Amino acid sequence: MIVQELKLPKDIEIKFYRLTLPFFNYTNLPLSGAYQKDLSSFNSLDTEIYKEENYSNFFTLSSSFGKVFLSEKLEGLIIFSNNSDNFVTIKDLEINVIIEPFKDKKHKNEKKIKDVKLPPNGIQIRPKMAFSVKMELFLDQVGKYTLDIRLKVRSIAYNTLYNTLKLKGVVRDAPNEYIIKDNNVEGINNKKLTFDVNYPFKIDETFHNYQLNECYIDIKIKNNTIYPLTIYELILLPKIIKNTKISFLLKNKESIQDTIKKIQPLQTLQEISNNEFLPLDKNIEISSLLNTKYTTLEAEEEINLLFKINDADIFSEEQNFTLEILWVNLFNFSQKKFVYEFNNKLNTFNKFYKISVIEKPEGDIIKNQNFNVKLKLETKNPKKKYVITVRQDAMKDDDKSTDREIEIIDIIEKKIELNSKKISDNFLLICKSDIIGNVYLPRLKFLVLEDGGINQSGNIYDAMLFFNCVDNNYNSNNNIEKL
Repeated sequence: MIVQELKLPKDIEIKFYRLTLPFFNYTNLPLSGAYQKDLSSFNSLDTEIYKEENYSNFFTLSSSFGKVFLSEKLEGLIIFSNNSDNFVTIKDLEINVIIEPFKDKKHKNEKKIKDVKLPPNGIQIRPKMAFSVKMELFLDQVGKYTLDIRLKVRSIAYNTLYNTLKLKGVVRDAPNEYIIKDNNVEGINNKKLTFDVNYPFKIDETFHNYQLNECYIDIKIKNNTIYPLTIYELILLPKIIKNTKISFLLKNKESIQDTIKKIQPLQTLQEISNNEFLPLDKNIEISSLLNTKYTTLEAEEEINLLFKINDADIFSEEQNFTLEILWVNLFNFSQKKFVYEFNNKLNTFNKFYKISVIEKPEGDIIKNQNFNVKLKLETKNPKKKYVITVRQDAMKDDDKSTDREIEIIDIIEKKIELNSKKISDNFLLICKSDIIGNVYLPRLKFLVLEDGGINQSGNIYDAMLFFNCVDNNYNSNNNIEKL
């Protein structure tokens, strides 16, 4: 007997239309509609004043996703169009989303986003007509998203084709294309729509060491979207709390969050925003300008914030930091939070010890006169034994200090040991400079030998400290003036 193949027509066309919020045309027309000088006279779409470029402030349906960003809510219509000349019936409909995170592509997440409850007999669609389903999806991960739409369709035409082929022979089973249920042919129609969800902000951070006792974090925030975003709060926190702190808090039933020290920027959002509106005419008072405690970034616009950390326990021990940006879309006032985590990239940060300076000249140094620099190293792991050696490293072409290095005459105790009984020790550097002006410590290399091992770990620091070197006569003249 001849085997027949059933090829069903694709009568249902599936399209997705994104529901987008209106872009209020605040430069030309308020809200939606046109107006003349007489504000009481609002005109309809046939007015000559109403131009095509002003249509953007209506709600729109777009077949293109455009750019989609984290913390947004994707809303849209999935439209099922019957392109045939027959009635068709949708019997089963599933709409799922598959999320493939950018950072962890091996672990996909699949979930149902729309539980479509159809009548027992399904949804019948007339010829050349359509059926639509509204869907909402909160975008809480960055990555590749796939909308997986699966449905089964019945039509009298499908039954006619199937029965005709049966008269000629055996009809081949094709479970991926159709199934037979209740003596009816159900065509299987699947469609996948993919799009990427990206971060609304692009963040770049730079760490700066200031004389070993202070740390500055320069954070650049760029609006990565296509519309204005308003930032109303910024929070910079160490990501990890010490176990000792957690134990203390649990014992005393306090809130962990209350004990974390927020790292404040040197300029507030209000100061940054007001700086943008400083008047060229000094006679204009700033108070008469737009005064807001928030800041708004246009598309592709960026700002820089500088954070200062005085607590050495934070910048010497905390491995990660978290920046939280609380923001709203200028035309969608639902509050959103963007969380950005980054590593401690301070040049002196390491897993073995904390380093600080406990002795150095407080003022200017004098040309060709010796001075002391005492560096304190404190172990981060008292249960382990570290043997640490320090030496001056050869200068390279790209060193910060270039040709303005001070001279290290001697290093007292070039090797120290840190352990449970001796958690800290010092290196004493005897230095001098024969160069006037800004000068720097030369490139130093710290070698760490752990628990009697044979492999050393090295940390190299360039220009850890800087000084202002003056001539001896300059110092004498200053003293005379003071007298």
